[in-house]
Amino acid sequence: MGDVYQVFDRHLERHVALKVLRDASGDSGLARLRLGREAKSLARLSHPNVVAVHDVALEGDRLFLVMELIKGPTLASWLKTTPRTWRQILDAFLDAGEGLAAAHAVGVIHRDFKPQNVLIGEDGKARVSDFGLARAESTDGSGSGAGGGGTEEGDARQDGESLTATGALVGTPRYMAPEQTLRHP
Repeated sequence: MGDVYQVFDRHLERHVALKVLRDASGDSGLARLRLGREAKSLARLSHPNVVAVHDVALEGDRLFLVMELIKGPTLASWLKTTPRTWRQILDAFLDAGEGLAAAHAVGVIHRDFKPQNVLIGEDGKARVSDFGLARAESTDGSGSGAGGGGTEEGDARQDGESLTATGALVGTPRYMAPEQTLRHP
């Protein structure tokens, strides 16, 4: 959905990650809505195991997300590059689990959790990233946002419009829970 760059923020004198929406053919409006939803989902979170969002902005016709810069590999790469002890692996997965639990505590469901969406920082801590398919629980008390697992049913934007077709399967099939792929709640 986007390209991520390391940039220097001159105003705050720090390096940040800049996720720029790819200039996609046909459906850039939907992609902008998804990136905006990612920013809102991340803004609801403040946890050491979740990548922090600093800003979302539109420059000309380009939408971008300014995030905490995590220097380090994805969990997938980290697991492959060097033999790890069982304790290192367990700690990384526990960190990621704590990040997901923090997201769930504020009503954000990631929906595309996989080793490629976890970053291992230079400090050795894992941080959950890429909330582009995240869904916030409904705020009307119905709880409709939390159910349905990996489908878009009940997945409405604040203005009531869905970002994908109702019942569309979202996420990475290889990492989905069986009930998601079988479309059971």
